Amino acid sequence: MRRFAIILTSVLLSAAGFTAAAQEYVPTPVTVSSEKVKLNGKVYLSHVVLERQTLYGIAAAYGVKVDDIYEANPSLRETGLRKNAIILIPITEEAAPVKQSTTQGKYTEHTVKWYEDIDDIARKYNVTVADIMQFNGLTSKKLSTRQVIRIPLPDTPLVPQEEPKVEEVPAAEETVEQEAPVEEQKDTVSALEFVTPYASPKEIVDLSLVLPIHASGRVSELNMDFYSGVLMAMKDFEKEGVKVNLNVYDLMAGITPIDALTGSDMVLGPVASRDIEAILQRVEGKVPVISPLDQKASALAANYSNFIQAPTPADSQYNDLALWVKEDCTNADRIILITEKGGSSASAAIAIRSALAREELTYDILNYAIVEGTGIPSRLSELMTKDGMNRVIAASESEAFIDDVVRNLGIMQGKGYPIAMYAPSKVRTFDTIEPAAYHNVNLHISTSYFVDYSDHKVDSFVRSYRSLFNAEPSQFAFQGYDTARYFVDICRRYGTPHWPSFLEIERGRGLHTDFLFDADQARNHQNKAVRRIIYEKDYTTSLTK
Repeated sequence: MRRFAIILTSVLLSAAGFTAAAQEYVPTPVTVSSEKVKLNGKVYLSHVVLERQTLYGIAAAYGVKVDDIYEANPSLRETGLRKNAIILIPITEEAAPVKQSTTQGKYTEHTVKWYEDIDDIARKYNVTVADIMQFNGLTSKKLSTRQVIRIPLPDTPLVPQEEPKVEEVPAAEETVEQEAPVEEQKDTVSALEFVTPYASPKEIVDLSLVLPIHASGRVSELNMDFYSGVLMAMKDFEKEGVKVNLNVYDLMAGITPIDALTGSDMVLGPVASRDIEAILQRVEGKVPVISPLDQKASALAANYSNFIQAPTPADSQYNDLALWVKEDCTNADRIILITEKGGSSASAAIAIRSALAREELTYDILNYAIVEGTGIPSRLSELMTKDGMNRVIAASESEAFIDDVVRNLGIMQGKGYPIAMYAPSKVRTFDTIEPAAYHNVNLHISTSYFVDYSDHKVDSFVRSYRSLFNAEPSQFAFQGYDTARYFVDICRRYGTPHWPSFLEIERGRGLHTDFLFDADQARNHQNKAVRRIIYEKDYTTSLTK
């Protein structure tokens, strides 16, 4: 099925085509959407374009001008409306009635929506945040969804409110209790009781999503897939009664306001290491920054604090691969490490050898170049056994070399040598190797990501995603959903600023990835969770961990 990515641009029918078919053309009715998106501080409705809908019909249905839609979707003038694309519709609201307070003057009431913060509301009514806080007697900028606040009219003088009177409560009579003997007080407080006083559940979680969406130009399909997954998580939270303020910032639209980021409970994104580092430099450890996709971004932990690496680094995958070999191995088995002579995967080979050393595994090594060709099976026969399993670790991320290893192992199987192959997760992305070849050599992989489509939760997600976006979810959509679900839930249950401290005890099981964190002294967290998958002989792929 053709993959569909949510995009912020669309296509209009050409004037010539419209004229030629004017007698037969019947525009498709427009159903007004209630789905809201907050982008760079502004709130829009997201509209899915159906076949034979016109820009004029959409504008009329939403009660906005065509120019307003063009302004919200800058590239629309060039590309026009496309079927199944999503365009942004500016939100128009009727003016709220003006009311009069006997002590403070004229005001209007505003009901806070889930996507608004006090800065948004102040900009909308052209007043200052201080005006709103003073007029409502607020001591914090935090607002709750559906909270009704008073907005002073710009020409209304503000009258300072009196401090509320606090009724004094008489102190309770002191009672003296005899202290228990020291030996009776030992072990009376559990480790959990030391932790829970720091937990303070939040009513509303503020999530800032920073992605290179490139709304005004060529939209990134993969980033929009990730964004779509986050939106799916928000929809589920809404069904569960969990309140989340989602603020979306397009990295390509300019520099994200520093106050907006540091005022959040967490920042999810950007994607690339260099962009994540730029955000880390700006927030200076004042808010947790979560790396959602780039495995190599884990290196940033050495120089910054409050950094969370969601994708499991390659070293953790290699460590688990070595542990897996150790767990599977019997006395009759042989372990063989295959590396490429003069290849481009030296770093992977070194990391895997280090992982094997940590597990104190004894193995034989075969180092060869592809050009050595037909001589490899004879060299393998000197290392292998027919009395046990030959556990072969291919320490390479080179597609051509892995293809050659798989071919040679297939030859050895034909000669009666039992084989189980172990390899880095990158081999799953190689297009030139037939999946059947992986099944034939019983491939084992420790990986960050794997979707088990037999899981009923995965099936439910896929069905909902298809219904909403008319497309199949990619791995980026699954990752967007899993990361948003996990981190928002931890923050909601434990509160700011302490929620990152609980990542080490809260293992998360997602649709696509798992979460299990280690922390360093700088409050940085790295995900160590992996999924183990096996390419079975019956041509199924099973998840074993």
